[in-house]
Amino acid sequence: MLRALAVAHIAIAILLIPLTLSASFLAPVFLIGPIWSIMLARRLWRREADVVRPLRRTHVVFLAIDAVLIWYGVWMLKAAEESARRGGGLLGGLGLIPIVIGAFLAVFSTITLLLTLRMRAAV
Repeated sequence: MLRALAVAHIAIAILLIPLTLSASFLAPVFLIGPIWSIMLARRLWRREADVVRPLRRTHVVFLAIDAVLIWYGVWMLKAAEESARRGGGLLGGLGLIPIVIGAFLAVFSTITLLLTLRMRAAV
């Protein structure tokens, strides 16, 4: 189970890297998440005994970030609706992108946290 979780962390990190690089001057800040995820995946792959605590802490922080991402998408949709009432709103559907990404990552973080509960009971 640890190796499958490691592969999932690497796959998601690889998928997130192009998104983080699109944020030009903030890319170094946004790259912290995928790089940390790859470092955790390495520890999971090696089956290090002390990986559960940082994994849990990381995914609690990721859940908070995912919630902000979802909130931002909802805010974008509301702003697009107001803009459409005034005659604009050309790219109003873009708010769905952070909502979908945030929801997917929140589900992954929740599953990881549930699996760490089982790991902690087993250790």
